[in-house]
Amino acid sequence: MKKLASLFLACVMMCTTLTGCGPKYEKFSEMLLTQQYFNTVITVISYQKSQEDFDEMMDYVDSEFNRLNQLYDIYYDYPGVNNIKTINDNAGVAPVKVDKDIIGMLKFAKEWHDKSGGRMNIALGSVLKVWHDAREEYDFYGTATLPDIQLLKEKAEHTDINNMIIDEENSTVFLTDSEMRLDVGAVAKGYATEMICDALAEKYDNFLMSAGGNVRAHGAPKDDRNRWGIGIENPMVDENWQMLGGNADMAYFNTDMSLVCSGGYQRFMIIDGQRYHHLVDPSTLYPEEVYRGVAILCEDSGMADALSTTLFLMEPGVAMEFIETVDNAECVLIEMDGTTYKSSGTDKYLASRGITAQTK
Repeated sequence: MKKLASLFLACVMMCTTLTGCGPKYEKFSEMLLTQQYFNTVITVISYQKSQEDFDEMMDYVDSEFNRLNQLYDIYYDYPGVNNIKTINDNAGVAPVKVDKDIIGMLKFAKEWHDKSGGRMNIALGSVLKVWHDAREEYDFYGTATLPDIQLLKEKAEHTDINNMIIDEENSTVFLTDSEMRLDVGAVAKGYATEMICDALAEKYDNFLMSAGGNVRAHGAPKDDRNRWGIGIENPMVDENWQMLGGNADMAYFNTDMSLVCSGGYQRFMIIDGQRYHHLVDPSTLYPEEVYRGVAILCEDSGMADALSTTLFLMEPGVAMEFIETVDNAECVLIEMDGTTYKSSGTDKYLASRGITAQTK
């Protein structure tokens, strides 16, 4: 799922040396100048003692995003790599031996399929490909034909996640249904972001990473602020479907925390005056227009990804009840008309609740 969150820092400056009784730190920021990793731009900000320390951090970030992007790719093959595409290509044929990081991600996705009541279903690939092909036609020609509901129903017969057999002992995955396909777009980027940030946190005491709509904070900035500041982008659009811009709110963190924003405002097509975004409801096989945007706040970026998809496909009352069952997770829901719901725990993070970059 492609999502967008705007990154906000209270002080916008070049590398600034911080002096005092302790060691000197400089603020460094770098953007990976590629969108080949999970089809998004990745930016890291951190306060380190030297350029060398920050460069070492970025080398690891670049290498790991490259590795995990290849493992979780559903479109392309890579020399010597068995990935999600390899599993799909061997559906109904044979188990595929894969890296443990594929096993871990698929188990995580299966767990959230069950928790979400099937709303977060990585086995929906056959259905999602029909919509993907329609969007590709729309992007190329500017017009598209609405997917036939009968075709979607036929594809939906091959979306039972229980037909994904994971053998941890032998590190293999087998799709027993030859027409079943995995699409891990709803969880892979968040899961990868969390893995990388967990590893970085073992060595570095502060950083802020933005991977498209996934923003992950660790520690606190080493300047005059007590918290990182991250914008929840305004998802509202004008009559031409152009985003109005600005932030719907600000979130401030001084501990390990993720913010994931989801919405249908970035990837969509318009057919006969009706907008169809990329977030498909497994129960209807069509995109549902309940929210302009959903923002999730919790420590784990992978869980935030799964929650954003889950809540996006729930009515507000159901979604607000569901979020209360998830420990240490909060949400902001913005309906089509701009009506906004905020879970009670957002009091600890949001500017609209009185929190600032200096709040301790």
